[in-house]
Amino acid sequence: MQAYFWWWIVAAVLVGVELTSGTFYLLVYGLAAGAAGVAAWLGVGLVGQLLTAGVIAALGTLALRHWKRSTDHPESSVQDMDIGQPVKVESWQDGRGQVKYRGALWDAEAESAAVDSAQPLLIRAVKGNTLVLGN
Repeated sequence: MQAYFWWWIVAAVLVGVELTSGTFYLLVYGLAAGAAGVAAWLGVGLVGQLLTAGVIAALGTLALRHWKRSTDHPESSVQDMDIGQPVKVESWQDGRGQVKYRGALWDAEAESAAVDSAQPLLIRAVKGNTLVLGN
């Protein structure tokens, strides 16, 4: 069996497994293996095939990591949706307490000493699982 068939089989397996994972990394490696298969089909030696696969895999991985870092920040968008939302005070003492928000009890702390718990409280920030509240 020719070398390019092996590369294309590896590429097909990697792309097939990628369809179940959704990470895109195996897709990059599958494309690299496919490119190495094309290089083998064109008559490039084994070293050239390995270099082709390695370079495409490395560049694809770097590009994918850059893309994921620039687009993947779900925690900040979820927290941003909470900012400005009103909460119901369940218990409050000395700038700390528990509030009801989204059907659950949350730990909360005052944004500053001037926060009046008798007035309506709004979420100003989220620190972990603690809501920072202000008037």
